[in-house]
Amino acid sequence: MFRIVKVGCVTLACATFAAFGSSAHAQQAQKIRIGWQKAVFNQAIAKAQGNLERNLKAKGVQVEWVEFQVGPPMMEALNVGSLDLAATANTPPVFAQVAGADFVYIAAEAPTPGDLKILVAKSSSIYSAADLKGKKMAIPKGSMAHFMAVRFLESNGLQFGDIQPVYLSPADGRAALESGAVDAWSAFDPLMAGAEAGGNVRTLADGFQAGAYNRQMYFARREFAKTNGPLVAAVLAEIEMTSRYIHDNVEEVAQKYAAGMGLDPVTFARVLERNRVNHIVSPIDAGIIAEQQALADTFHRLKLIPRKVDISQAAWKASP
Repeated sequence: MFRIVKVGCVTLACATFAAFGSSAHAQQAQKIRIGWQKAVFNQAIAKAQGNLERNLKAKGVQVEWVEFQVGPPMMEALNVGSLDLAATANTPPVFAQVAGADFVYIAAEAPTPGDLKILVAKSSSIYSAADLKGKKMAIPKGSMAHFMAVRFLESNGLQFGDIQPVYLSPADGRAALESGAVDAWSAFDPLMAGAEAGGNVRTLADGFQAGAYNRQMYFARREFAKTNGPLVAAVLAEIEMTSRYIHDNVEEVAQKYAAGMGLDPVTFARVLERNRVNHIVSPIDAGIIAEQQALADTFHRLKLIPRKVDISQAAWKASP
């Protein structure tokens, strides 16, 4: 479920992100370039509604949306300066920070563990973590689905090396499971919901059972956040309002925007209702930094990243 918290007569996002507009040195750009992907539903629907473009056009600012299929190339585009803002899940920023990208975490949605699942064929003989030993699992390498697989195995007394990981894109992972080329698939929405709708898969575990959080997170080039606080705040406030709209109108949203997400309305409604948590847009706090640090430390232990990183160095700190 989606919810907006209000503080007095001001929404939480407007209050907590006021710091972005507080710098006396803020300079407003004439254009803001935003990376987006269909899997970040609040952002994707905000784009489809067009309110941000209309509001900023009145202030002389052009909005350019740039679509990406996955997060890593989006973070690279942010790093080289071809984007100003981006949104993706937890893992791409860890890899980007290791690579030296100069960005800041500016906001995050609440965790949605139900968006992560390990799926097996409906007819599979796999019913527990122990049954996965020696089996092939399709995994999008370096993703939150990868992290979930590690957490699920280790929480059940196994090691990641006890399975045979097959590193595939989400779409190829689904195809591999449905064709029988792999025994399991560590997956996330929206492709996961599409596979479930087909009726030929079942859930072995989800993010709740694995202890794997899954957040959509928002980022900015460090210099852009520093000099264009009001624009950053405007985007985040629009995302928050979109979240409220989705919460109050799930069926309408599913009917109007499912095609744009590549889903049918029934499946999209299922995705939106999947997690009984609040999709609140909130600032980065110590708890979120700690989550990201645990993720980074796990990937370093698995040698997926070559060195340790300090996540707190990429957390936005507003100028006084």
